[in-house]
Amino acid sequence: MANVTQLKHLEHLEDEMLNYGMEGCNASVSFLKEIMKMLGKKSDASGFLQTKWDGAPSVICGTSPSTGMFFVGTKSVFNKTEPKMCFSEDQIDIWYDGDLAKKLKYSLRYFQELGIDGVIQGDLLFTDDTLETKKVDGIDYYMFRPNTITYAAPVNSPLGKQIKAAKIGVVFHTHYTGDVLAEMQARAGARVNGNTNVAVIQNDTPINKVTLTATEIAEYNRHIAKIERMCKICGDFLDDLVSNFGTTGDAKFHISSYIKQFFNSEIRDRRNVGNIDETINALVNFYDEKMQKELAKIKTPANRVKKANLVYKSENYLLDNVYKFKAMFALYKEFQILKQKIIDKLDHLEEFKTFVQTENGYKVTTPEGYVLHQDGSMIKLVNRLEFAYNNFTLQKQWR
Repeated sequence: MANVTQLKHLEHLEDEMLNYGMEGCNASVSFLKEIMKMLGKKSDASGFLQTKWDGAPSVICGTSPSTGMFFVGTKSVFNKTEPKMCFSEDQIDIWYDGDLAKKLKYSLRYFQELGIDGVIQGDLLFTDDTLETKKVDGIDYYMFRPNTITYAAPVNSPLGKQIKAAKIGVVFHTHYTGDVLAEMQARAGARVNGNTNVAVIQNDTPINKVTLTATEIAEYNRHIAKIERMCKICGDFLDDLVSNFGTTGDAKFHISSYIKQFFNSEIRDRRNVGNIDETINALVNFYDEKMQKELAKIKTPANRVKKANLVYKSENYLLDNVYKFKAMFALYKEFQILKQKIIDKLDHLEEFKTFVQTENGYKVTTPEGYVLHQDGSMIKLVNRLEFAYNNFTLQKQWR
């Protein structure tokens, strides 16, 4: 929702109401309205979408504003003390080792050929020694798996030939403005052309390929209007939840501090908000389990009693506001439903095929998601059930 200083973490559309209360609700509604302008090809649409690539590692590179020399590094280049900017392979060896050091050396060697102006950020997709040729459903692909998702391009396609010829592949998605590295501001987009050695994959989502019927547009707009009404109903309660949130002191024992954790836990277990009463019960059980662990850590009996009273008050807070909690869960559910409808329209627009590797071979999956940019702010649209499941189960097979 807020402008981004350094691109270290993006928030999910439906989580902004948990982060910022009514302000977050309004921001998410604004993002949804902007997407509808874009899908409807309205002339006053000002935002744009980028496809999220499941690359790794994330690399910062470019010209140092203080020395004018080319550097590479991870997000730690933005450290206020000891920024880890690598101008040579020897410096990479000082701070990094293993596969990460190897990939940063590739980046240093080949990205400085691109004439990068300023400082940019991207996600590595492959190096030539990680590229594989495999047949899936009778088609030969060049395939690479930088993280969880496996990407594939047909061997005989122009894209496939570009990938095969390259030493390294990358998607650049962000550029930075400012004169002091630690204070630079992130801005969407990084227009860098590749060469024979570097396959630079563009990540602008081809939203112009999406067509919506008049009925679909009306349905989506009705859904947004419904969400906007629900936001007004929940606004004061969401603001109250945000005001009670905290990770230290007494706030650590308030149920509001665990709602976002609860939703993340549900997603890891492949559960969206379904039956509201069941979701309330699941939250109570989740909170109770967390509190039992917290109370068990307390050594002093008197302090344990004091904190147990905070838990008791928090449980009463839920009981006293159970209808407000239900309204909040219903709102969260509506955000999830509409978000997924939009994602379903955007998936399968890219040239790449996306798979996940399972014990039984390759299974078709969707892209990781999309990032919407509007007026300097960013939000992500991700099919969290699909991607989180793949991320939490498949990564164990190769890391």
